Amino acid sequence: MTSSNAIKLIVIILATLITIIADATVKKISKDHSLLAVLKNPWMIVVYALYFFQIVSAIYIFVHRGEFAIYTNLFVVFYSIFGVISGILIFQETLSLAQWIGIVFALVGVVLINSK
Repeated sequence: MTSSNAIKLIVIILATLITIIADATVKKISKDHSLLAVLKNPWMIVVYALYFFQIVSAIYIFVHRGEFAIYTNLFVVFYSIFGVISGILIFQETLSLAQWIGIVFALVGVVLINSK
């Protein structure tokens, strides 16, 4: 892996983590509130800033000749992994065996799509 590709991978991982943090924040502030109340919540400013960082990271990848298909697939893989982990650790969510199998199939599929 070249240093350029390593930097792109780090940017994708950071963008994914930032997006998961933003999504988890939205879930936390959405509990027992209306849509309008959530949109008016001061924490939404932080959420908007986090989502903006994800947009900037995508721009960075594409400016540096990153491939769209690779970026989106890697983002989805990391998003799935971090999303499941945060759902379990932060929100005490549980997954059925069928859901775990589905996650494994999805991750294997993305790996196959990205292989050359």
